[in-house]
Amino acid sequence: MNLFDNETGHFTEEGLASLIAGNLDELQSLEAAEHLSFCDSCCGRYAALLTEDVLLQPEHPVTEPVMQRIQKRRNTIFFNRGLKVGLAACLALGLWLTGVFSAVSAPLQQGDFDRSSYLLKQEQTRISSAKEEMKSKYLADDEKPTTLNMQISDAVESFFATFTQKGETTK
Repeated sequence: MNLFDNETGHFTEEGLASLIAGNLDELQSLEAAEHLSFCDSCCGRYAALLTEDVLLQPEHPVTEPVMQRIQKRRNTIFFNRGLKVGLAACLALGLWLTGVFSAVSAPLQQGDFDRSSYLLKQEQTRISSAKEEMKSKYLADDEKPTTLNMQISDAVESFFATFTQKGETTK
């Protein structure tokens, strides 16, 4: 049995039939596989012979269940994305209506905005209000501080005040 035609180098009809029937030895199978990998005409002939077999029909139609699964998956993806976009829009609208964006952008609209000086000013305001709250909480009218923490705090504060005053007078 000749697997290949000596003149053209393609499969013979007998060689293709043996390939399909599985009657080739190991070496011939390797040669046939190699030839099919680069020869389009033999590959086409081989595929045509394979498709002449009777195709099996499924017991139940598969098109409808597959299409239903695809439709269900598409609806799920659409709903999830729509839900996320809707929630983001509601959140943005809620923040916009409450004035959060205008409160954030107000310092920016005052011109020549310096973030560090703005943050420093905010921190100084917070510290001074906390000091006032502590003094009003722990001091009665003109009394001295009654807690040890307040006495230590006042002592440290007066120490630093005298230290900075001496530093200013030496300049």
